[in-house]
Amino acid sequence: MKKILLGMVGVFLIVMLVGFGPLKDIKNRIDEIKNPGYEKIEDVRGILDEVLIHIDKTNPAISFENGQLLDSELGVPRFEITSFQHISHLETDDVLSGYMVEPAVTVDNPRVLIILNAVDKEASLRLQNALEKVKSDRWRDYKDTGIWNRYLINESKLVRQGTYLIYVIWEDPTDIVKVFERHVR
Repeated sequence: MKKILLGMVGVFLIVMLVGFGPLKDIKNRIDEIKNPGYEKIEDVRGILDEVLIHIDKTNPAISFENGQLLDSELGVPRFEITSFQHISHLETDDVLSGYMVEPAVTVDNPRVLIILNAVDKEASLRLQNALEKVKSDRWRDYKDTGIWNRYLINESKLVRQGTYLIYVIWEDPTDIVKVFERHVR
C-alpha cells in the first residue's frame, strides 16, 4: 500500500513538474511582456532622451538625431531643447536639473515638454504649482489660435513622481507620461 501511495505521489510530482512547468514559463513570459523591467534613470537628460525617442517612434514627421528633434523631411530643428531657467513662475533654486522642449517656430504651436528634478519633495510641490500657472499661460496665449491648440492644452498632462515632474502638451501626452514614469519609478 505504501508503495502504491509513494508511486502515486511520485507520478503526481512528475505531472506537476512536467505538466505545469511550461505553464509557469508562459505566465512568466507574459508578465515580462506586460511589465518589462525598465531601467531607472537618475539623470533628467537621460529621461528626456527616452521621451524624445518615443516621440520619434510615434511621429513620422519628427526624427530624434544627435540629441535634437528634427523635421524628418528638411533635417532642420523642429523643436529646441533648452534650459528650464527661462520658464516663467519657477524658482530656479527649487530645481536640481531640468529641460524644456519647445517649437523652434512657435507660431500657432503650443507644444511643450518640461522635465524637472526638484531639490526635495516640498520644492516639487512648489514646482507643480508653478507648472499649473504655465498651463494657464499657454491657454491664454493660444486661446485664439484654433480648436486644435485648445484641445492639445486641455489634454496636457502634469505629473509629479517623487522629486521628478513632467509637463507635456503633445498629441499623445498619456503615452509620453508612461515613458517618463517607467524610467523614474
